[in-house]
Amino acid sequence: RTGATGWQVVSGDRVLTADAVVLATPAGPAAALLAEHAPAAARELGAIEYASMALVTLAFHRSEMPDLTGSGFLVPPVDGHTIKASTFSSRKWRWVADAAPDLFVLRTSVGRHGEEEQVHREDADLVAASLKDLAAATGLGARPVATTVTRWPGGLPQYPIGHLARVARIREAVAGLPGLRIAGAAYDGVGVPACVASAHRAADEIIATSETAAPGAGHSS
Repeated sequence: RTGATGWQVVSGDRVLTADAVVLATPAGPAAALLAEHAPAAARELGAIEYASMALVTLAFHRSEMPDLTGSGFLVPPVDGHTIKASTFSSRKWRWVADAAPDLFVLRTSVGRHGEEEQVHREDADLVAASLKDLAAATGLGARPVATTVTRWPGGLPQYPIGHLARVARIREAVAGLPGLRIAGAAYDGVGVPACVASAHRAADEIIATSETAAPGAGHSS
């Protein structure tokens, strides 16, 4: 809600007063928070759909691994496989390889929009399905020495045709609210670099508009 000199963020019996706010919640909560202040943005945010996903992380003895190239691969839905992607973590990130030089860590992603049932399968089933699809794609026949399954219900925003136009309308509607901007995976990309860029954009816009409103005023980062 708006305060006398900025915004008030209310959580239970706590009230935080701020000159500016970057709203980085998923689209649904953002829509609820903006319903009163930017109803047009709230309607657009409410139309963004999400998919659930599970990450299956597997560790193998490096000596038993085939020669995998690249940092992973994507699997199109038409292939009919359970996994939709695999990331070769030990190849993609040096810190993973350095932390366990005798192991090779990779992960698979399970869960597409409209396939909620896949995410809720037993951990052992998801591991078995991942190993089967990895064998088909890479020839991997080793057995993992450790596995873990992490689920993210409703964690993956969907970008259908027209998404960029929707994001532009949301930003246009929010631009009329002094000291408030939006950021996060719902807008320009779900990857960490995209989310960081989204946050930088929001912060830069807030700083620019605050400096315009108060010429000569300094700011801290």
